[in-house]
Amino acid sequence: MKRFLLLLAVLALAVTACAPAATPTPAVTREVVVTRVEVTKEVEKPKVTVRLSGWAANPQETALLESLLYRCSLKNPDVVVKYEPITGDYWAKIKTLVASGEEPDIYYMDIFQFPFFAAKGVLVPLDDYMAKSGVKKEDFIKTLIDAFTGPDGKVYGIPKDFNTLALFYNKDLFAKAGIPEPNENWTWEDLKEAARKLSDPAKGIYGLGVPPDPGRFPIFVFQNGGRIMKEDFSDTLLDSPEAVEAARFYTSFRAEKIGAIPSDVGVDWQGTGFGQGKLAMVFEGGWLIPYLREQFPTLKWGATFPPKGPKGRGNLIFTVAYVISKNSKNPEAAWKTIECLTSEESQTVVLSTGFALPSRAKLTEHEYFKTHPESLVIFKGAEFGTPFMWGLRGDVVNEQMGKALERIYLEGQDVAASLKQAAEEIRKALKEQQ
Repeated sequence: MKRFLLLLAVLALAVTACAPAATPTPAVTREVVVTRVEVTKEVEKPKVTVRLSGWAANPQETALLESLLYRCSLKNPDVVVKYEPITGDYWAKIKTLVASGEEPDIYYMDIFQFPFFAAKGVLVPLDDYMAKSGVKKEDFIKTLIDAFTGPDGKVYGIPKDFNTLALFYNKDLFAKAGIPEPNENWTWEDLKEAARKLSDPAKGIYGLGVPPDPGRFPIFVFQNGGRIMKEDFSDTLLDSPEAVEAARFYTSFRAEKIGAIPSDVGVDWQGTGFGQGKLAMVFEGGWLIPYLREQFPTLKWGATFPPKGPKGRGNLIFTVAYVISKNSKNPEAAWKTIECLTSEESQTVVLSTGFALPSRAKLTEHEYFKTHPESLVIFKGAEFGTPFMWGLRGDVVNEQMGKALERIYLEGQDVAASLKQAAEEIRKALKEQQ
């Protein structure tokens, strides 16, 4: 048995010895190829919040602004505008916020208040932002953009809208008197003659409203070649021969019983007296139009340019701009908002609402004016208008101008003496300011 097992072992070794050699396994080389794949992933820009404040004049104005801000949010999705309307005394509130450094990034700036804020150095000059965005001064009505240009030649506000004065007239009263309606070629003499024919004091009807209002009377000074203040606002010209002559003409309507102040016809505002048919003609701005349509829808009225004076045309410009606070932490975002709100697209929306007049010069030829000629009259009034602004002590100028007219009307004071008294008070205020 052992011999048999030994034989098997020998045979096994023999088989193994005769087998071919094993083929060696080749080494495996692995090459790593790195391929760069660029994946574009849209990353949402961080949103920047800016605050905007204005006065809450009425629901229509608020609704208009909010609709424009919505349009701007689509155009500038990275900017969130927080609208914070101010009720009550807007200017007192804004001045308090500025003094404490808590004012909004953007806020309304009335032309009358602009000199005060510009002198305080609390506004951001916009020239560099305008240049980067391709926005030019020429894009806006010249008298408007110039009104918010500081003594240093820099632009501090972009006008959002404006108004001037037009001569509104009652068509039925003109027809009843048998006289032609006013037109743009009227003169002071035409105005006086029409007022005389339209007046019927026994029935409480007067030809022209002549309120003791510093926002109405100055246009007659301009039409007579005068000014209310010197160009640099260093002194008043309210007692100049041109202003005195204009005041004599303006107050003569009431003296001759062919014109009236609001209290003469039992109203607080001459716009109401006009709507009631007690005043045949009044000088008012575009704000009268929606008032008449809402309160006196059956009244037939028209509007044209104020008459020419001895020295030509003259008007007042009431305008408001958007400004940026010097304390703003996001002036670039604030500018993008202002740029959008005052763009041609946004200004066209403003025009189409009929609520306000846009500041863009190009819109003079817009189709809207073909069916709204009264608005075109007010729009073109800016071409020969003077901004309603009398310098740093404009508040005193307005106060004294109104008091001078009241003394003439209610106390019978001589026109020249009354204006001289007013001018002296203004000069006292100017000296106190120095």
